[in-house]
Amino acid sequence: MVKKINRTFLIYSESKGSIFCAPCYLFSGTTSFATVCFSDWKKGEEKIKRHENSQHHKLCVMNMKERKEVLNRVDQKLKYQVETEINYRKNILTRVVGVVKSLSSRGMPLRVDDDHFGSVHNGNFMMSFELIAQFDPFVAQHIEKFGNKGKGSTSYLSFNIYEQFISVMADNIIQQMAKEIRKLNIFHQYRFYS
Repeated sequence: MVKKINRTFLIYSESKGSIFCAPCYLFSGTTSFATVCFSDWKKGEEKIKRHENSQHHKLCVMNMKERKEVLNRVDQKLKYQVETEINYRKNILTRVVGVVKSLSSRGMPLRVDDDHFGSVHNGNFMMSFELIAQFDPFVAQHIEKFGNKGKGSTSYLSFNIYEQFISVMADNIIQQMAKEIRKLNIFHQYRFYS
């Protein structure tokens, strides 16, 4: 039986057909795992274990961990930017869904012909967001930045987005109703005799 051991420090190079040790490679290791890659598969497991337990490898791993803690991840800024963007979109979409649910559950129309923020004739959806913006600086800033940009700008405030949400909500309601009807078992099979 083959035993699988997870060694995250090893990286396989397809072009060379061999493996190398990432921490040792990055921190000037001297073994073949760091300099020319390792491809001597005879007693490979034994050699990998010996490398893994070597003092030099452990020092390179510690250097890598220390660098990570001090300087964070190499892609820390990118990671932070992506997380910030995701949170931003979640926040605005949560508010959009709330407004769409409130207005559509009461049968109120969401839009009219004038779909510009600041207009007194812009419809219930935009009017609701303008009202929320008076008390929510996040929404006020979003409207200021993206409100009347026009096509090609992702604002999450256009009729396209709330029509998609209405469609998704309608599908969910239909599925829930079908599930409840099936649960009640009110439809029986009837046999018709000729």
